[in-house]
Amino acid sequence: MSSLQVEKPKLKLLYLRLTDSAPLIIAHELGLFEQHGLQVTLKRETSWATLRDKLIGGAADAAAMLAPMPLTLKQTLPNCEEELLSGLILSCNGNGITLSSDLYSKLNPQSDDADGVGTALKQFVDEQASDAAPLTFASVYPFASHTLQLRHWLSSAGINPNTDVRLQVLPPEQMVDHLRRGDIDGFCVGEPWNTFAAQEGIGVIATPNNALMPAMPEKVLAVTRSWHEANPATHMALRAALLEACGWLSDRTNRRDAAGILARPEYLNLPDDVVAVSLNDQLYRKKDMPPEQNTGWHLFAHPQTDHGRPSPQKARELLSLCNEIAPVDTDTAELFDSDLYQQTLDYLRLRERHSPKSRTPKS
Repeated sequence: MSSLQVEKPKLKLLYLRLTDSAPLIIAHELGLFEQHGLQVTLKRETSWATLRDKLIGGAADAAAMLAPMPLTLKQTLPNCEEELLSGLILSCNGNGITLSSDLYSKLNPQSDDADGVGTALKQFVDEQASDAAPLTFASVYPFASHTLQLRHWLSSAGINPNTDVRLQVLPPEQMVDHLRRGDIDGFCVGEPWNTFAAQEGIGVIATPNNALMPAMPEKVLAVTRSWHEANPATHMALRAALLEACGWLSDRTNRRDAAGILARPEYLNLPDDVVAVSLNDQLYRKKDMPPEQNTGWHLFAHPQTDHGRPSPQKARELLSLCNEIAPVDTDTAELFDSDLYQQTLDYLRLRERHSPKSRTPKS
């Protein structure tokens, strides 16, 4: 039983078809929401803009959201009077940069790592004819960690992301199809879509992004400020259930079970082995190539680490990077509310006196 008197027990949560949506799905499957007095319905969306608009419009109560999105809301929706805040970072890392197999075959890099592929890509761009169409790369949202990571990788290779290539936005689950059709030459996206492209033989992973910008906040639990003020106990229960789910996911012995759950048709609707690769810290760069170890591809929140704590300092670091794309309002750092996170830790510690319950997925 929950020790909280939640104001709103029936909730709708939004997520996208991504491996790091796992905390919401696992909390649902392990019955953690119910243990905190909540009845949760999960709703899968296709694009980040749609998810954002539904949350702001009140069609849902909370969402797993890109970490920079609450901080840059005024830049994407200037007339929006609502604010989005977060009291929990669900995960860090989880993304990769993938090039089309056709482009990769033309590069002939000296090494398969980020520097080697970046150097070869720079040479290819420099040698393009002046009238050639620029290479096109896709990210998932204008102010997304993916965009920041893609621009960082290009810039590190000496490629100007504003003038030497073309950048566009696509929903995560549409990346592979666009790469297959030749609409784009590469993308930066969350797992499992990099692995899926590699296993299909249509893409080669240039780098997992934890090799570029380790432990970068990736997904947060986001709610509107007005919803939080109306439902503080509900919000606490929600954060607690999800932090417990993140802790379960942090135990790598649970990752095999997690992959099987996430792969189900009602969730990611993909083969188990596609979902399992990054969860097991494996990097499958290209078809018919043995996997490499990539420790920390997914870092989920855990009470004993700092990964889950949303702090103004983390927000300012993200805003500084976003400001390289376009001017952003730097007064939004307090929307990463570390007090809410600490309250969640304190609440869970009070519950520790109760006997632990078995956490096995529901049949």
